[in-house]
Amino acid sequence: MSVVMPGRDDWAGRLTALIDRHQVPLACIASTALLLALHYHYNVTFLPNDAAEYWHFSKPGVLGNLPTHRGYVWALLLLPLHFVYDAAGHLLTTFRLGLSLAYGVLLPTLLPAVFVQAFGGKVSFLRRLLPVCLLAQLFPGLLLYPLSDLPAFLMALAALLCVLRALQPSTPRTAALTLIVMSGVLMGAAYNTRTIYLFALVGLSVLLALRSGLAKCSFQRWLGLTAFATGLLAVSLPQLTINQRTHGVTSLAVISHSADKNLFAKQLLWGISVQRYETTLPNKSAEGEGVYYVDPAGNRLLKGGALVHARFSAGAYVDMVKQYPLEFLALYARHAMNGLDVRDGIAYTQKPSPLRNRTALFNFGVLALACWVIWATRRAPTASGHQPAPAGWPFSLAVLLLPVAAIVPGAIETRFFLPLHLLAYCVIAFRFDAGMLRQSVKRHGYAIAFAVALAASLFFAVTLTTMSLVQFTRPFV
Repeated sequence: MSVVMPGRDDWAGRLTALIDRHQVPLACIASTALLLALHYHYNVTFLPNDAAEYWHFSKPGVLGNLPTHRGYVWALLLLPLHFVYDAAGHLLTTFRLGLSLAYGVLLPTLLPAVFVQAFGGKVSFLRRLLPVCLLAQLFPGLLLYPLSDLPAFLMALAALLCVLRALQPSTPRTAALTLIVMSGVLMGAAYNTRTIYLFALVGLSVLLALRSGLAKCSFQRWLGLTAFATGLLAVSLPQLTINQRTHGVTSLAVISHSADKNLFAKQLLWGISVQRYETTLPNKSAEGEGVYYVDPAGNRLLKGGALVHARFSAGAYVDMVKQYPLEFLALYARHAMNGLDVRDGIAYTQKPSPLRNRTALFNFGVLALACWVIWATRRAPTASGHQPAPAGWPFSLAVLLLPVAAIVPGAIETRFFLPLHLLAYCVIAFRFDAGMLRQSVKRHGYAIAFAVALAASLFFAVTLTTMSLVQFTRPFV
């Protein structure tokens, strides 16, 4: 009696099926291992600037008494690492293990869950890992340091996911209202962690108001908004206590002032004179120095505008935009180009970004591929394994990109555009369809090549010009 051994194709099929059945835990394990390898590759030896501030503010004796424009939520989330640090005694090992485990679990699970729910797509083991790999390649600093950009965006994603699932007709009323309360907590936490997410908070409120009226939900619109406000209030009350204790102000909002000036207004003013900025670190120092890429056209506007005499007046800024609408439109376009131009994703660099042109070229290729995938799969059939995009996807897109749109007029650092970049990575990961891309090349190959060449010419004409306008003194007006 002969025994038939499985062939190579059979073993490959069984392995693929096994990985597919257990793709979530396997992706979390692989992602955590990748992030640990990233930490040991870069071998960060100290926490500089914002990273050091966040760690300091999360100490048990400091948390709850924050005399700065920082909120309390991110410090609270870092608090458990202090207890691990007290037990282990090694700060960097604590961060490496803690951040790798947290992001290693959240990124391959939350990103595909939100993206497929909001925009449709297809998920597999390798697709789950792709956004993590691209993030590690282009924005390693956000994974190496305890900065607020990535956690705030993940909280906003989780809040959006809660609302989308609550709005499904099949969700029971009690479960839907619980999800909406959780969305209020999460979006309030995102705003508290990074105040620019106030715009995402407003966008999610509008989404909830409009979609709960249009969808066949199990609750009335006013009830959903009340549940959202309840969650928002719950996460904001500790900030009220902190504000009363440290500022003597009765407010639920984060007190976003720097040197007695509104931080957002200060960023707007700075954004007229600077196209982008970076933080560089001298060797063996935790104190960062700025690298600023000036905007000559913006500085000419400042010399002749009302802001020379009213530097931090929002009204004067608006009047100036009304007086020079085309100039400011061009200014914002340059800001957007430079926000998309990733050259030093490490966040704290040792050299200025003109030495990072290969990263910039790779980043442009990723963004161009994402645009191509969006165009080629805009009518992706469900037969190809892709879930179709729901009818309300523009609402979800607006919620996630409103913080990026709001920061465009201000001072630009590339990591501020993280939501847009991560969405591009998710488009490639969860909407990619090789067959449809091949068809688009056959039908529109010359048009695609021309569009990419034109976009690259414009993109690098702006960004390379910016890179030549470097100075090392802060050009505040």
